[in-house]
Amino acid sequence: ALLRENSLFGVLSLLTGQRSDRFYHAVAFTRVEMVTAPATSVRAAIEADTTVGLKLLQGLSSRILQTETMIETLTHRDMSTRLVSFLLVLCRDFGVPDE
Repeated sequence: ALLRENSLFGVLSLLTGQRSDRFYHAVAFTRVEMVTAPATSVRAAIEADTTVGLKLLQGLSSRILQTETMIETLTHRDMSTRLVSFLLVLCRDFGVPDE
């Protein structure tokens, strides 16, 4: 996945309550600050403040939409169309307007 500022990753086990065998790896293309939080702290924050849960839900929904778009882009199309579609997604999600 390509993540934006304030994005979350590695939260599946938090929501399912099951330990994940996945190993998460991140590569930053720009300077970043990462913060980790124990699952118990995140759960407590969600229970204490519903806006925390809504923010988490928004982030996960965004990731699902990004994944669906990528799947659609990588299937049912020839290579040049996939490349153009992927570049358009990058422009939409990460592009910076300029003259």
